Amino acid sequence: MKKLFFTIVLTISIFQQLTAQFLTSSNLPIVVINTNGFFISDEPKIKTDFKIYYNGQGKVNNVTDKPHYDGFAGIEYRGSTSQQFPKKSLGIELWNEKSESITASLLGMPKESDWILYASYNEKSFMHNVLTMRLAREMGMYASRTQYVEVIINNVYQGVYVFMEKIKRDEGRVNIANLKATDLTGDDITGGYIFKADKNTGGSLGSWRSKYPNYNTPNNFTTFLYESPKTITSEQRAYLKNYVDNAESALQAANYRDKTNGYRKYIDTRSFIQLFLVNEVAKNVDGYRISSFFHKDKDSKGGKIKAGPPWDYDITYGNGNYCGGNSPSGFSYKFNYTCPTDFWQVPFWWEKMLSDSAFVRELGQEYGFQRKFGALQTERINKHIDTLANILKEPIVRNFQKWPILGTYVWPQPTPYAGTWEQEVNELRNFLNQRLQWLDNNIQTNFAITANEPELAEITINAFPNPFLERININIQSLFAEKTKIRLTDNLGKTIFEGNETLQIGNNDFYIELPENEIVSGVKYLTIESGTKRITKKLVHQ
Repeated sequence: MKKLFFTIVLTISIFQQLTAQFLTSSNLPIVVINTNGFFISDEPKIKTDFKIYYNGQGKVNNVTDKPHYDGFAGIEYRGSTSQQFPKKSLGIELWNEKSESITASLLGMPKESDWILYASYNEKSFMHNVLTMRLAREMGMYASRTQYVEVIINNVYQGVYVFMEKIKRDEGRVNIANLKATDLTGDDITGGYIFKADKNTGGSLGSWRSKYPNYNTPNNFTTFLYESPKTITSEQRAYLKNYVDNAESALQAANYRDKTNGYRKYIDTRSFIQLFLVNEVAKNVDGYRISSFFHKDKDSKGGKIKAGPPWDYDITYGNGNYCGGNSPSGFSYKFNYTCPTDFWQVPFWWEKMLSDSAFVRELGQEYGFQRKFGALQTERINKHIDTLANILKEPIVRNFQKWPILGTYVWPQPTPYAGTWEQEVNELRNFLNQRLQWLDNNIQTNFAITANEPELAEITINAFPNPFLERININIQSLFAEKTKIRLTDNLGKTIFEGNETLQIGNNDFYIELPENEIVSGVKYLTIESGTKRITKKLVHQ
């Protein structure tokens, strides 16, 4: 009897392995790679046959279908610590027959040449990066577009991956100027650049070290790495370093809070607030200090340092057994006080900005808006998780047949180890709910407002008639002349109207003419956002 039971179990196990091995159909796009006998390594890229089978959103995909893409690609392993895992992430560059870079629109994403297949080996819910990128995009940031896929390499099934955009300068990605090697003077040299705070293994274009030590770690100085352009010249390196040096010096100056000559002269505070919220909601234990990107456009296009795009969120939402990474309480930007002996520390920028009451007030306003009306509504986030779970429920079974790691330790997962994928998803949901509750209680109260600071410019709005018909008249009273964004959304967050206006001191009158298909009953939200204030007004259609 025992022998028969063992035989049945063994037969079922072999059947499961074969099912995973010979994938022919999936609700996800299927990526098929043939290395033609060459081995994939961490540089250089090898030439491969590269196919994607994808019939459109919501449709079944078969390897017998006409490929969505059929060509060549240069492929290499990517990542730092993650390369220790048996399932490895891949860097992909689309090539022609001559191994020259080409561009293509893949899986509905804008045309580009460089892409990533993210393995998500040590993040077993497969949702951390995908969910974070969604939230960031909904908050108004650029963040990599993502698509779950299943991957076959050399006729061997490799599991579920996240196909995603690599961080690059492009109109469809980080939309900054294309800095050429000949752009060496004047406005030409001022942008666009991408740089990052990261491990030294995270780049090959060179780096420089901050002039100022980080808080609570007086002998620790952040290293910044050049990321883009890849053809960066010595003059351009010097320009970017000097600009960042000046920004850091402005942060360290006695008048750093000054709206004109302080750090705001160099730094786009809105983008820093957005990245702060993305990192803190995720409780990103590596946030700010590793894989932390920044970019700068030409001075003629704004020219300030912007934080982002967000990147690398596998060790988030409680998936880290070190430095408080598994706790839903505590601020990630305070890492230097939690783990002061770690080599990579959070740059002093964040704590310094959070000592500016104006920055704190703007942060509180942004968080409050996103929690009440925007991307950080609890119900909205839970719906995202439900949607992702529904997409993954069938292919994820095959993934964990290929990689049977559920219920086992994979660095840096804290105990207890979830025994099923569904439990991993529930852990994510529960952590997020606890995290948001903690942030609700602490996002402002832990940031002391310095007394006797000058108040921000006030704006007041009046929208009428309310209830409204097909036209909304807007009156804005402003103490300052400044640009403002006007946005009208429905109760699901869908944008109905968005436009920019320049306010004058005193009385300002505008109106919104509703599109015919939007003249329906229901609640609308009118948001007026200036550089210093955000106000939302609830409107009801008759």
